[in-house]
Formats: sequence, C-alpha cells, structure tokens
Amino acid sequence: MAAMSLIETIGRTRAELERDPALRARLLELQHWQVERLKRTYEDFQRQPRYRDAIEFFIGDLYGPHDFRQRDRDLKKVLQSWQRLLPQHGLDAIARALELELLTQALDLALLEALGAAPLSESSYAEAYRAINRRKDREHQVELIVSSGRLLDTLVHHAWVRSMLRLARTPARLAGVTTLHDFLERGCAAFAKMQGADTLLQAIERRERAIIARLFDGTEAPFEVA
Repeated sequence: MAAMSLIETIGRTRAELERDPALRARLLELQHWQVERLKRTYEDFQRQPRYRDAIEFFIGDLYGPHDFRQRDRDLKKVLQSWQRLLPQHGLDAIARALELELLTQALDLALLEALGAAPLSESSYAEAYRAINRRKDREHQVELIVSSGRLLDTLVHHAWVRSMLRLARTPARLAGVTTLHDFLERGCAAFAKMQGADTLLQAIERRERAIIARLFDGTEAPFEVA
C-alpha cells in the first residue's frame, strides 16, 4: 500500500475513534499499559546513555499513545516533494513506519474487542491476545519495527541527511510542518547517537518473538524474557 493510501486509511480509523469516546479512552488505557510493558522489557537498554534516546523514540514516537494526526497531515503536505528528494531507503523507512502504525492500530482494536469489559491485566491481556489469534500479524509487526530501524540506521550514516534536517527547520516552520520535522530530527539524532543499531534491533527481534511465543503457549509471566 502506498504511503499516501496508508495515511488516509489511518486517518479514517482515527476519525471513527473520535466518534466513540469510550473506545478511544479504552484504547489509550491499553496503549499506556503496553508502553509500561515495553519500558520494563528494555529497561537494560534504557539505562545505557548510548541507547536511551533510541528506546524513548521507539516507545514514545513510534508506538506511544500520542496524537499523530498533525504529524501525518504534515507528511501528506510534503510527501510528493520528498519522493523526488529522498533516497529509496528513506522512502521505505517512511512507508514501513506508516504500515507499522496501521497494523498496530488494527491489532490494538481487535484486542480491545476480545477484552470486552474485563479489567486490563497481564492475564486478561494474554487471554485476549490468544483469542484474536493474529500470530502472523504479530510477527509481521516485529519485522516492521526491526526493518524500519535498520532503514533509519542506514539513513543516519549519511551526514547530509542530518545537515538537511537542521537546514530545514525554518522552512518547515514556514510550511507548517514542524511536528513532522521534529519527529524526524528526534529519530535521526537518537539513531546517530547509538553509532550502530544492530545490538538493540537484534534484542528487540529476539525478545519480542520470544514474548509472542510465550503468550501463545500460555506461559506464566510471558513478558519475562532476557
């Protein structure tokens, strides 16, 4: 699915959520719960200055319970010109991040439907997770996280990318796309600070796949992985 089509599909789902305040509140509760789980899973990386900003970017900017509407509106404004300016791996990184957002949105809503009115806990989450039976989608979600990270890591090795972002601050403000620009600057700065993302990305892939397996197997304490 092309990037513009992904943005429009995400926007339609968000519009539906806006018409259902109760569902939106429940979704925010789920997202906060999952963010806290991710913080516990990657606490060892969070403690290391080299990885701290990247963990905060992954958890906060790519997954956290933020309102991404302005960022995506900004992206719609500049997408056509970026398709002429950015290298292919830059465009691929944007497309995969959007696909990840759309898939995560769908999985969260399906999980909420399975949860029903049950209070959110580790056991109720695990039961709903198994009930919706979306293992392939969960594995694809991990693939998108890791591949987006690898593409972004490749991109930040080009010094001109960071220079271009710095020079674009004023034009971004004048064009009304500061939310998107700030998002990109945070991501590039976080990945540049790591000086190589392989260790973190390998840990994410290994741990998240192990958690998927433990959840589907009904293992006790499914999120306790090394």
